[in-house]
Amino acid sequence: MTEHLTPTESELGSYLIRHLDTIPELSILELSERTHISKSAIHRFCKKLGFGGFNEVKVAAAKELAEPRANSEWIDVNYPFEENDGPQPVAQKLAKLYETAIRDTYKCMDFVQVQQAARLMNRARGIDIYTHAHNMNVAENFQDKMLAIGRLVNCPKGEYNQRATVLAAAPDRVALILSYSGRASFIRPILPVLHRKKIPVILIGKAGSNRFPEYVTHALSISGQENLRDRISQFSSHIAMQYMMDVLFGCIYNIERQQNIDYLTQSIDFMDDREPEP
Repeated sequence: MTEHLTPTESELGSYLIRHLDTIPELSILELSERTHISKSAIHRFCKKLGFGGFNEVKVAAAKELAEPRANSEWIDVNYPFEENDGPQPVAQKLAKLYETAIRDTYKCMDFVQVQQAARLMNRARGIDIYTHAHNMNVAENFQDKMLAIGRLVNCPKGEYNQRATVLAAAPDRVALILSYSGRASFIRPILPVLHRKKIPVILIGKAGSNRFPEYVTHALSISGQENLRDRISQFSSHIAMQYMMDVLFGCIYNIERQQNIDYLTQSIDFMDDREPEP
């Protein structure tokens, strides 16, 4: 139902999904204060989804919460397993966590924005991914997938290389920023330069992570259930980010699907020179 929503309305929808259990008790003023979205914008959002107003949304949320759900076992994304858990419980709980992160990210997706971002990246002469820490693994995985279809992606590491890449980039490139919180220190200095050089920016992070909408062309939301500090590791945010990047790659691949199939077919013998199995 989000195809015709604005980015602000999509973020509001994501907030409602992630905080469904609190919605029946909220007033429209409280929701406005929590989301920093005006009451009139909230009302327009409700109308777009076919409700008479926010009160009808509250009723629908209460009904949704009252319905029994299959496989509704709750998982703590920050501490998914306990001290005495052996291999099987750890594996089972992580499987549940990954499933939850992927399902939640799917619900957060604005598919119009995803397709527009994919087309933008497909048209670009080059893609530069700006990120750090564990998200660099996701960036390099995307880089490998794109290389397999003959597309070069740059993943500059470290503050110096990132800033030098921004200065050297031309307007025919696209900047892809991966940051779960949107608060990473490397983001703020590079955005004004990218904007000044008219380089489109795609930001991927949890809903509400777009703190610089004046500089971001497309903001794509992923599951935002993970705590930034109080957690074992980035289990949920990592799998959510990986899922979004794989979706983007799939969309890019399908834009020129036959051309990409031909490239893979022609390159396989050169790339894989192992003796064929008997």
